[in-house]
Amino acid sequence: MFDAPRARVALLTLVVVLAVVQPAPAGARADASPAADAGGDVGTTIGSAVERHPAGAGATAEALRTVRADAVHDRGLTGAGVDVGVIGRGFATSNDVVAPHVVDSRQFGGPPGTTAHDTAVAEVVSETAPASDLYLAGVGRTPTPEEYAAAVEWLTDRGVDVVVDSGSYFPSVAGDGARITAAAERAADEGVVFVTSAGNYANRHWAGPGAADGWVSFTGDDAANHLADGDRLQGRVTVRLRWRSDADYDLYLYRRLPNAADRVVAKSAADETGPGRTVESVDVAVPRGRYYVAVYADDVAAATADDPTSATGRVQVFAAHHELEHATARGSMVAPATSDRVVAVGATANGDLAAYSSLSANGTVDLTAPASARTRADPDLAGTSAAAPYVAGTAALMESGSHDPSPERVEAILERTADGEDGAIDALAAVEAATDASADPGAAPTAGTAASDPATSNPAADADGPGNDGGADDAAPTARERSTTDADRNTTRSGGTDGGVRPDESSGADRSADGGRSDDGREGEDEGTDRNDDPDGDRTGEQDDDRNGTDDGSRTGGSTADGDSAGDSTERGDGTRQGDAP
Repeated sequence: MFDAPRARVALLTLVVVLAVVQPAPAGARADASPAADAGGDVGTTIGSAVERHPAGAGATAEALRTVRADAVHDRGLTGAGVDVGVIGRGFATSNDVVAPHVVDSRQFGGPPGTTAHDTAVAEVVSETAPASDLYLAGVGRTPTPEEYAAAVEWLTDRGVDVVVDSGSYFPSVAGDGARITAAAERAADEGVVFVTSAGNYANRHWAGPGAADGWVSFTGDDAANHLADGDRLQGRVTVRLRWRSDADYDLYLYRRLPNAADRVVAKSAADETGPGRTVESVDVAVPRGRYYVAVYADDVAAATADDPTSATGRVQVFAAHHELEHATARGSMVAPATSDRVVAVGATANGDLAAYSSLSANGTVDLTAPASARTRADPDLAGTSAAAPYVAGTAALMESGSHDPSPERVEAILERTADGEDGAIDALAAVEAATDASADPGAAPTAGTAASDPATSNPAADADGPGNDGGADDAAPTARERSTTDADRNTTRSGGTDGGVRPDESSGADRSADGGRSDDGREGEDEGTDRNDDPDGDRTGEQDDDRNGTDDGSRTGGSTADGDSAGDSTERGDGTRQGDAP
């Protein structure tokens, strides 16, 4: 006769026995306990490591293999006990990859506008150093130097070991770049490894000698530097003109018209002379069309007998979102990457330095890393914005495997163990060197124009050839930049084949009239610094050619800074923060 109660007891007993004797995962010892082989910084249980590494680094797996971070993970080093600070516009702390790592977050300054770019940066850090803890500091779309410094101080007060900022800053107030850089340097002085993207401006930057009078020549007799290689574009245009001398230069943005005189869209002519760094700024939204930049020497003091170029100085032009027809790669880094106490990271694609990756004045960058990461927050994260967090995560792995090395030692080891001429990061070699008591951080690397008024004439001047090209920061040149002895390498891109279209003399009224409002953006030390997160500044159109007499409908804004969501550069009015994506 069937006994139901006894059957239930027997069934429960069988279930318990099966639960106790279930087989171990393939490859594991039958008698192994979860903590038996725990080593390095993984901790005492396997479960905690798995929980802190959601998605199995699927988004960045290929890049992690390229930098050999996966081999470091296999040895049990995953960044446990290390705190990493991430600076960006803002963050989505609910992101399922980032959330398990976040200890604290805070927003400084205004709203971010978008969080995808910088959340993606935090994802890359969390997958490179999966057991590290994250502190997220948002500085908004247009942070002031004070807000940026407050964010850095907040991170250092929480004892972070590493900070990464995948953004570049374009202040429209002279001196603000130096203040941003100084904040990063203070963190380094307190023992923090400060990592930043080098920037994606090698083909968006020009540097050369100024003019004694009239229009500055970008090459030969060409005083027009076309945006987007002369192709049509629309949307936001951000341009910065910088120089350090007693001269006064004015910045113009022209629209090229096929059947009429080219028209002034915006200008910045604040008449602020040196000595010291001076900045003119244009931030304007433009309709579809072809545009170019021109620089006019409005007032140049007499040169000294000892230095004939002292009056004109060296001139730099940055176009945050668009490639320039005439470009200079050297000196195309901006704050805070220009500091020699900051680790500036360039981007590689297929093993080679990306053509857009910014360089110091002597044509170098501290380290390089892969230029892509298909993260959940931003599947298209690319450029030096993607590269920098791989280096920050590697620094965290080094910190977890050694005895609190100084920032100088971490950078020295990273550079000494890097692979190839471009300094491609090798996480495994760096961690091994950091944990080797005999490692010597000081060892040698193992791997290796005619005078005219802008209101009455064309922008044209005699070209004097390239000038010395330093960094774009407001601070004095760094050791990395002072070491250069090579001449600048200015290049002319394939676009703009008209030889430099310049306004016809009959359009003088347009040149001084409000085709766009004066856009110097330099009133007030506390207006923002654009943080550029711009992945693809050039937005070309396929509509009809510009028509004669078309109204631009342009809008200028002295310190606006939109910054595209997926971008690698972030902008601000006084100091645009630009995310560093190509």
